[in-house]
Amino acid sequence: MPKLNEAVAETTAKCSSDKETAAAASSATLAQTAEYSHTHSHSHSRMSSTAPKENMQHGLSTKVALSRLHEEIEKVLLQHEREHDAESCYCKFRAAFMNQYDSPLGWLSIGTTLVTSGALLITGMCWPAICLLAILLLDLCVVIRESNLRRTEIYRKTRHALSELRLAEQHLSDNWHVSNYPHLSNPMSPCVSLQWTYRDGHIVNLPWALLVRGDCIVLRPGHVSPGPCHELQSRRHFSTGEIYGASSAQLGEPPVKPTARAPIPDLVCCLESTPYLDNLRLCLQNSLNRPPTIYNQQRYLLVTKYIQQWGFITALIITLFAGLLRLHGYGLATDEKHNWRHVLIASPAAAVIPLLPLVFPLLWIYMNLWGVARLQCFLKTPQAILEKTTSKSFEDLDMDTPAYDYDSISLLRSNVLRIWTQLWKGDSELLPRSANLVQVLGSISALCCVDKKGILSWPNPTAEKVFFLHNTEEEPQDDGSQLSMSTESDNVNQENQERGIVAEVLDLTHDQHCPFRLEFDDHEWKAHIKSLKPLGLAILLNTCSPLTHEHYAQFCGHVSAVAMLDKDLVPVTNRRCLCELAKQIGFTNHATDRFALEGQLASYRHLQPDVVRRDIRFARQLQLSTKVKVPFPHSLSVVMRENPGGYLSLFTQGTADIILDCCDDFWDGKDLRPLSPQDRKRALDFYQRSALTSYCTAFAYRPLRHGIHGALSGPLHSNGQIAYLELPPESKLRMQHVDKSHCDFEGGHHVKLSHSISTDSLLFSESKDEDCNDVEGCFEMQCHQVFIGMVTMQYQAQNDIVHLVERLERACIRFVHFSKENELRSRVFSEKMGLESGWNCHISLLSEPEPEKEREREKVPTSSKAKETESATGNCKSTTNAGKLNENNTNTTPVTTSTITDTVAIHPSSVQVTCDAVDAARTATPTDKPTDLVGDPEDGPKLSYLLAPPNNLESSKTLSCSAPGAISNPDEFKPPKIGDSQENDELDSSKDSDENAALALESEPNPDRHKQRHSLDSAMDENCRSLSTLTESTDQSAPINFDMSNRAKLPRGIENIRPHLEQVDNVPLQVSLFTDCSAEATRQMLDIMQSYGEIVVCLGSSASNDNANIFLQADCSIAVEPLYPQVCQDVDAYTEANIIHNKLNFQRQSRKTATKADESFVSEQLLECGANGSGARAMQSPAHTVSPIYLSRLLNSLPCSIAICRDDPLSLVAIIELSRRFSLGLWNCIQFWACCAGSISILNVLCACLSLPPLITPLLGIYLMCIPVPLIGISLAHIDLDPKIMSRATSKKQTEYDSSAFAFVMWCYGCKFLVPVIAMLLAYWMFMTQSISVTESTAITDLESANYANFYQCLHIVRCCALFAVLLHFALVSITFVHRDHALWQRNPFRNHIWAFTCLGLLLLHGFICSLQMLLDESLQEYLLQLWLPILVLFSSSLLSLFISELAKFQENKVNTRYQRRARLDFGTKLGMNSPF
Repeated sequence: MPKLNEAVAETTAKCSSDKETAAAASSATLAQTAEYSHTHSHSHSRMSSTAPKENMQHGLSTKVALSRLHEEIEKVLLQHEREHDAESCYCKFRAAFMNQYDSPLGWLSIGTTLVTSGALLITGMCWPAICLLAILLLDLCVVIRESNLRRTEIYRKTRHALSELRLAEQHLSDNWHVSNYPHLSNPMSPCVSLQWTYRDGHIVNLPWALLVRGDCIVLRPGHVSPGPCHELQSRRHFSTGEIYGASSAQLGEPPVKPTARAPIPDLVCCLESTPYLDNLRLCLQNSLNRPPTIYNQQRYLLVTKYIQQWGFITALIITLFAGLLRLHGYGLATDEKHNWRHVLIASPAAAVIPLLPLVFPLLWIYMNLWGVARLQCFLKTPQAILEKTTSKSFEDLDMDTPAYDYDSISLLRSNVLRIWTQLWKGDSELLPRSANLVQVLGSISALCCVDKKGILSWPNPTAEKVFFLHNTEEEPQDDGSQLSMSTESDNVNQENQERGIVAEVLDLTHDQHCPFRLEFDDHEWKAHIKSLKPLGLAILLNTCSPLTHEHYAQFCGHVSAVAMLDKDLVPVTNRRCLCELAKQIGFTNHATDRFALEGQLASYRHLQPDVVRRDIRFARQLQLSTKVKVPFPHSLSVVMRENPGGYLSLFTQGTADIILDCCDDFWDGKDLRPLSPQDRKRALDFYQRSALTSYCTAFAYRPLRHGIHGALSGPLHSNGQIAYLELPPESKLRMQHVDKSHCDFEGGHHVKLSHSISTDSLLFSESKDEDCNDVEGCFEMQCHQVFIGMVTMQYQAQNDIVHLVERLERACIRFVHFSKENELRSRVFSEKMGLESGWNCHISLLSEPEPEKEREREKVPTSSKAKETESATGNCKSTTNAGKLNENNTNTTPVTTSTITDTVAIHPSSVQVTCDAVDAARTATPTDKPTDLVGDPEDGPKLSYLLAPPNNLESSKTLSCSAPGAISNPDEFKPPKIGDSQENDELDSSKDSDENAALALESEPNPDRHKQRHSLDSAMDENCRSLSTLTESTDQSAPINFDMSNRAKLPRGIENIRPHLEQVDNVPLQVSLFTDCSAEATRQMLDIMQSYGEIVVCLGSSASNDNANIFLQADCSIAVEPLYPQVCQDVDAYTEANIIHNKLNFQRQSRKTATKADESFVSEQLLECGANGSGARAMQSPAHTVSPIYLSRLLNSLPCSIAICRDDPLSLVAIIELSRRFSLGLWNCIQFWACCAGSISILNVLCACLSLPPLITPLLGIYLMCIPVPLIGISLAHIDLDPKIMSRATSKKQTEYDSSAFAFVMWCYGCKFLVPVIAMLLAYWMFMTQSISVTESTAITDLESANYANFYQCLHIVRCCALFAVLLHFALVSITFVHRDHALWQRNPFRNHIWAFTCLGLLLLHGFICSLQMLLDESLQEYLLQLWLPILVLFSSSLLSLFISELAKFQENKVNTRYQRRARLDFGTKLGMNSPF
């Protein structure tokens, strides 16, 4: 072992240098260490170093790795920052206004403002012109600054991640332990990307994002390479996503007799680049490519297009035309004598000034930031947790009904203001500028979840059904000497019928609030306790024994690699924690204390091609849409010694087909009974149907009179030499060639014993043979076992997800699950979540096969396919482009396969596996050869073989983390769903005739057929698609009793979705389940949904390296750290107890001498930690603990707005409700602002048409649109809590002109502001006509000068009154904007205190100013007495405005109600033109 330490350390140092130096040093080292090659147990341990041992360590240290990761990320970031900084000022200025949806200020608005300012300067109105130019300059500065902040937002967020990395490297990583990383034996999950890596001299399960160049990784069989790397000894190179497997030539043909196989060794490889950098570049390049939000689009249509473009041009043309008429003498009698500058310049300027942007860009930008600040404060503010009565562990609690009383949450405005200030300065935690979370959540129409395990479901499957054979008749205890020696199957069948042997199935219910807890549904389950106890003991001694995890994980890696070579087989690992089931049966934690592990025997076998073809034919008869794959038969047996007494027992667990072939009897709770063909068929039927949708594993037992040692006995007594037992395909010989004298039961499988299993070994305790050490002996040891039963496990949907789906449906938000599994498995789980699984409910994104090539494949004879194996073997290093198959002909196909294994990881000590077993077999003499190893290469390291890499990393990652049912996706190279294959094979045997069933169980293997196994094109067969049809089950134990077919003509394959939407119907946009999803197919489907107006929020795992592109495609994304699977419920997935709050403690220590400058830090900590006591928790956990998991989440969630842990009390419904309220308030404000601007402009346009001077002067117009109107509008943004908000359907994106919608808006809002315009115009006309009549009755010599003075005196009066009257009208009309969905008498508008105080203050202020002007000017008082009628019309009409506005709102609400009904109907309708209805 010292040599191993030195070798790995030396090679690590070399990997960090350049390639030439590393190659030269490694070749020299190989020559030095050749003499040690036979003493080590792993191929990666054959290098040594002459450096001192005290200076050597395994791989990189954590500090060095974090420092290197920091340097490489910063290098990439600096490159992008320099490119941004190198842009010219013109490019940055142009980028701020180029995108019409991102910028609230457009080129046309800037031009019109400049033209208007110039026009005002020409007429001599300097102050309005100066105000316009100053406001425009302010707008330009803010908009350009916001554009730069938006473009550099992802850079700042990356900088924050770098600061966390630097903090961990310099101060916090010293306290990291191996326990802070995920457990090495944790089962693989598709939601979690981990890699065994050397860190600080230890192997840790390192999160993918923390891998760096120069890391020494352990590449296990069946796993994918996380990045470009090379094996240390042979310099074999692996590309990114390449699968490490074995070739058929190296493994040999399926044997005709049991054969020992050497395991494929693990490899230690050196990473040549940092894998995370690819995702980082993707984020930095595409962070600004998100689709515009619906509110940005509506803002553009309403403000920029309708008001600032169409409105400006229309007002300008009308006023210019009226001015030309006035200049030619066609004006009305009230026309005053002005020069052309006032008629053609001043009057149009006054009409268009309200339509200019003015302060609108500032209003839009800072109100959006305020909404984000409210949401961020909402996420960070701890609230007291509501008490939950959990006295009943299985009670149905609504977990998404927030654990907090959100209705009574009070967001302190001081905290919101502090966060708003940080956002204004450029804080980028929620990506407020590039992915406005509030706007997206406020208009969300689809919540898409792309990961299942640990997010939608519990991370571990739990037992769902228990199957065993039971005798229903009450029989007296038989004497043990009574034996039935009948060998006729008819007699056995008759005996079983007489005894009443039935298949018993007990259902279990999972506690929704605990990841493992179970309860039996049947209250009388204890009546079967005698049948269940052997099952519980087998679970504890085999499945849940910590001593077996390492060996089984290594065995699964070997099985995965072997199964990849057969296109009809797929590996499935069914061993998951069943401790809770054993505890329910009655076993305690100390039940296994008296048992000691003596050995482990791993077996597997291939299937005969004719059996697979028969199954496929049967599947075609069922009209299955996909070719099914058969689960790879394998088993693991443990030899246990019971103390005291030393009795030996064999406990076996594995797939039911291989287990049943090893069994001759079954335990019925009292006796051993012969396993008749009917009993065997019952068990197989259950297994085949259950495996379609769940994990099904079988258990068997037998007593032993001799132990096991040697390579086949596992790592315990084999001196590092490990071998597996490969059985002949379909080895239903059931050991018929075995000498009966070697069997423990002399009566074969017809023995009927009455004594208990635990005492059977007493029969042979006195005459023990030698321990088995050869293949024949180990094979015989597995014969004639006693069948105990089977257990099915299933992933259970978490309760909060079930309630979330219900609440989203009430809010007309579609929950869409993008499942990586096939249709059948996905539909079963979707039902658990509450998604509809009826007609037109799901679509498979797996591409259809090409019919011509499929027919050609079917025509290829079996013998030619054997040759195809050899030709494909030579081309297995070929790569594929863009997920497409490059087929040159039907016989040679460059193939990439990936297998999905849901298995327990290997213990670090097993990394030192070597090919000594191979060497021993090669050098052993015929007399001392303990095992017969077949198919091993001459050189140990060459035993491993590389399959061609998948086209991208996200496809290949699923190799080691899928469910039992895998798919074979040509686009993603994802393995076949095991559940599918299992079940379809079993359906075949169950639905076929008894002859076929007997053939499958009893037929002798044909050596010729063994050679007909297909190889490398396995998972790439176009037929290997997901299951879509299943006939109704007739078995009582079947887990499915509904039609799983999808007869509606829905599209299949991502390439057919868009043509279907264009040519058929929109059903693909209304389904809630997409199956067979790869990362690229998911991204494309999100793009299709967005192009048809959907607002998509993506929910995905922050621990997966596949989700970066999907996160960037969605309108906004939420990254969730999933719950990690556990190898056992008693072993934590990882722990952070030793480093809890390490960052917070470090910051507090560094601020012990805190000054006023640290008040912001103190206030932030008070906000996040809360002042409500220890029972308060924030919805988003504060980043107080820096751990490897946290850093991984931080890096992988860069494109996400929110990153949380799965156990954080985040309520999506609550933040959607908050976002909807603010978004509705924001749009309410914009609508009111737009209506006021339009009404003022129309008023001045009509004045021009009536040959009157503008009633609202340019300076008054600027004042109104910059101060009073925005203040009232901002006060209207406050929306009270309303339960109706979360039952309202959101609208789709509208980017083009809609005449009907435009007409409705003009009619609805025109009515509200029509009365103020008419009343003001009428009063204005009355003022001016009254002034003329007054002038005519006055006897003054200079009549013209008197008319001029009186005209402007009345104009001054009317303008003084008009300002106050306009505000009064706007304030009263705004009452109808306070509660848009409720009439004035239904809900008091003064509940909005902000609005009430704003309007009251403005009216009092302007009323006081108006009154003061009248009182201070004595000359105005004599006019007021004569002008009382116009003044009365001016102010009393405001009440009429309120009445008309209420009527318009009533009509608007009726239309909106009809729209909501139609929208809800459309939301709930999933039936297309080809539906059964």
